[in-house]
Amino acid sequence: MSEKKADKEKKPEKDQQPTEAAEATDAAAPRRPSGLMAIVKAAGFVSVIVVVEVVAASMFIPSAQDTERLARQYVAASTGDAVAGGHEGERHGEEARHEEVEEVELGTFNITHFNPATNSTLSIDFELFGAVLAADAAEFHELFEKNKIRVREQVILTLHAAEAKDLSDAGLGLIKRQILEKTNRALGHPLLREVLFGKFNYLER
Repeated sequence: MSEKKADKEKKPEKDQQPTEAAEATDAAAPRRPSGLMAIVKAAGFVSVIVVVEVVAASMFIPSAQDTERLARQYVAASTGDAVAGGHEGERHGEEARHEEVEEVELGTFNITHFNPATNSTLSIDFELFGAVLAADAAEFHELFEKNKIRVREQVILTLHAAEAKDLSDAGLGLIKRQILEKTNRALGHPLLREVLFGKFNYLER
């Protein structure tokens, strides 16, 4: 009988061991959700940062309407500059056209030149005029009176050096350019703007 009682007293000790193991398992179980919650919190924090960055970027990126409005303003400004530049050029052109030009007499010439290459004599008769700006007319007349002989000499030398093809040119372009250059050089200032022939007779015999 005493042995049975002892067995009964030992049974509760066996029952207590599973209970302690269960309690230990229950105590360890709550630790798992703590790691999962950390991951969830981290994911939520990252999501919040991404949302904030997207919102901030959308505030600085112009919308389609803003882009179209800026493009129209740029085109309008460019067109305005081009129109202003065109008006400016037209104004300068009108001012240049409206500059008063005065005609001045450079002399009457009768030049006879013997050409040994062709054994012929050239006879050239012409009236020479020039064009100066009205604002420069007074200075031109003063310099022309001081250098009249030099100017006349340069004109004669130019015609003596001219070839038959230059003298027969309808516009006398080369001779005009040469007289213009040499006359301004003789005056000391480029006041003469253009050289004109009142009449021009050329005869070779």
